Amino acid sequence: MADTQLNLPERSALLALMTLTRETSNAGLADELGITIDRRARERLVELGYIRAWQTGRYRAWMHELTDEGWRRCGDELGSATPKGAARATRLQYALTRRFAAFMARSDLRVADVFVLDDEPAVPAVDITDRIRDAYAALAAAPGSWVSLTRLRHAVADLPRADLDAALLRLVLEPEVRLNPEFNQKTLTQADRAAALHTGGEDVHLISIGRP
Repeated sequence: MADTQLNLPERSALLALMTLTRETSNAGLADELGITIDRRARERLVELGYIRAWQTGRYRAWMHELTDEGWRRCGDELGSATPKGAARATRLQYALTRRFAAFMARSDLRVADVFVLDDEPAVPAVDITDRIRDAYAALAAAPGSWVSLTRLRHAVADLPRADLDAALLRLVLEPEVRLNPEFNQKTLTQADRAAALHTGGEDVHLISIGRP
């Protein structure tokens, strides 16, 4: 926990910027959360290195954005103790954020895992079966030829094994896809055995994908 004590306006400013997750003007803060960052809070948070602040536009409106250190401090603040003599509303705020911090700790979550930009365009998820087909096509001498699961797993090494295994079991339901054990078991290396997929009561080591 940080040694520097923040007063309620400073703490509220940090948590507000964390909630909105983007650079924000006082007008934006007021519209969405009903608060603003006053000069005293702004200058202290800038001095502590928790926010960046600058003026922009014709009317020199103040813009604010959390720094990396500010994001870290927000994580600390979520679990901070209630100041002595705090007002009822302040006690409620601290109690709620401590509950939230406890949940994040139990779930092994960080602030960055929870507070993400709502308006960022979603990145389309690539279907794992498409990744398998593409990897196979790059490795196979010709459609329908056999490729070892060792080589296939290496080609898509970024995929979790459980996800890859589940996708292989879905893919083999397609008529052009086959999974077979290695006929000559003596040729299997330790890596081949580790890469095997257990299905139908046996370990399979080879995949073939023909033309649909």
